[in-house]
Amino acid sequence: MDVQRFFGEEARVRVAEAVRRAEALSRGQIVPVVVEKSDAYPEVRMRGALVGAGLATVVVLALGLPLTLAELPAVQLAAGLLGGLAAAWNPIERLLAGTKAMDEAVRARALRAFHEHGLHRTAEGTGVLLFASLFEREAVVLGDHGIDAKMGKDWPRTLAALVAGLRRRDPAGGFVDAIALAGARLAEHFPRDPAAPHPPANELEDAIRTSRG
Repeated sequence: MDVQRFFGEEARVRVAEAVRRAEALSRGQIVPVVVEKSDAYPEVRMRGALVGAGLATVVVLALGLPLTLAELPAVQLAAGLLGGLAAAWNPIERLLAGTKAMDEAVRARALRAFHEHGLHRTAEGTGVLLFASLFEREAVVLGDHGIDAKMGKDWPRTLAALVAGLRRRDPAGGFVDAIALAGARLAEHFPRDPAAPHPPANELEDAIRTSRG
């Protein structure tokens, strides 16, 4: 899934405006991040080749095809090559990668993004990462230490909105919905002080960050 396809100029503007609206109500610092894929899953190609070779062997034996011992390895090799190529197709790659491996990869990539984009360095510890990985169709919401203690129970709804956008193939819309939910809860727990002489600094850029991996 090409990140540029889903996050052209119009989508980027929508997400940035959603962040600005949400942050206008609170002291939170919301950072949206989307990547095409959280891991390369190199083991999937080998699994595809093994599955292809195995299926070819089963078919040959089941049908009793008249292959010599010299011909069988050639058939297995060809089937293995086809299996390795088929593993590059997203649905098959997801199947061969497995849910557990994808969950772990997305979580690890989200943690990396949290530090890459400085969410651990905000003045009040109020950074919130909204992270989505297009290939895996998974998302993660992470709050810094100043936020998570109060808002950890609020993240499931925000996360559900983000995942819903991925599943309906409208990740930008999912981000807008998730940002609005997070912003509303941040306004309750971390409201801006109307008596403060100056609004809190916008420590982190409002724009969505995109990456291929």
